[in-house]
Amino acid sequence: MMKAIIHIDSNHNKMQSRIQKESQKIFGKTVLNILKDTLESEWTLISKADLMPEDPVIFFMGNVPLLCLDAIKADLKQYEEDLIFFKDERENPLALYINGKTLGKGIDLIKSQWLSFSDLLTDLKMPYRVEIIESTLCIFDKRDLHEATKRIQRILNNKHLDQGVTIIDMESTYIDFDVAIEMDTVIYPNSFLTGRTLIGEGCEIGPAARIDNSKIGHKTVVKDSTILSSEISSETSVGPYAYIRPNSFVGSHVKIGDFVEVKNAKIGDHTKISHLSYVGDADLGEHVNVGCGVVFVNYNGKDKSRSTVGDNVFIGCNSNIVAPVVLEELAYVAAGTTVTKKVESGDLAVGRAKQENKKGWVERRNLISKK
Repeated sequence: MMKAIIHIDSNHNKMQSRIQKESQKIFGKTVLNILKDTLESEWTLISKADLMPEDPVIFFMGNVPLLCLDAIKADLKQYEEDLIFFKDERENPLALYINGKTLGKGIDLIKSQWLSFSDLLTDLKMPYRVEIIESTLCIFDKRDLHEATKRIQRILNNKHLDQGVTIIDMESTYIDFDVAIEMDTVIYPNSFLTGRTLIGEGCEIGPAARIDNSKIGHKTVVKDSTILSSEISSETSVGPYAYIRPNSFVGSHVKIGDFVEVKNAKIGDHTKISHLSYVGDADLGEHVNVGCGVVFVNYNGKDKSRSTVGDNVFIGCNSNIVAPVVLEELAYVAAGTTVTKKVESGDLAVGRAKQENKKGWVERRNLISKK
């Protein structure tokens, strides 16, 4: 394979950023890393220090994430004995091919510090060919970065369409480079799939789903929810407005409903957490019912602790499960209870104030509305 070197220039004035243009991000990768991934399939990337006399090399500008390699390769094949300066339609530098003869004569100069391809060509004082490469995009400012992002967005989304994924709105769906989606999954608008996310077959994702570095099983539904660094198994429903925080595992046929937050927890198959609950640092078994407003209290101000809930446990609404604590299988927790000690199998935990009805209290307080 031919050797290639990526050249980073020092002109970052147009970007209006403290981050250099090659380090700007498009989805989860920098402009420079996108270029490297493109080049590594065709060339061996080296540094200038590794250059050898009479060994042809091609320099690429580091701010060109979208590059037509086929056109460059065709020109190299046709003019391999020439010195070739590749530019785009706007005369921006893209690449510089140096043949073995030129490299042998000017290796010390080529290995030295120079600012631009034009400066190097001036110092080499050798004839060169200029070739224009179309359909490229150099990143100099935020407008260029936005245009590159939209182009790459369409390239990536089209790849998933070709693999049997349905994308309702291409313009509002953002799928990162390393995301894998199986066929017959539907992606609804305003969804962001990032990192090394894997989506199974026949899922419904979105609208407004954010999934990062997570694995989603087959036929799972995720609506208006965020899932970070976690695994959701098959035929499970998440959302709307659920938040699955890192290191969580959610089993199959599970319901994670609206305004439920799960953090560093394991949720067994067929368990239901339907709404307005927090499950943090807990291990829940199968067929558990978590009522509305349940909080797994995992932090005492200094340390985090875990709770364990067995299979077929029922936890009533507005209960607090104070870790570390164990609820054995078939345990029941009455609504409004704060659990601070072990509940054994088949027991009912009740921990709330006794209700007292005060007869005639409203009338004595003169609270009956007057007509």
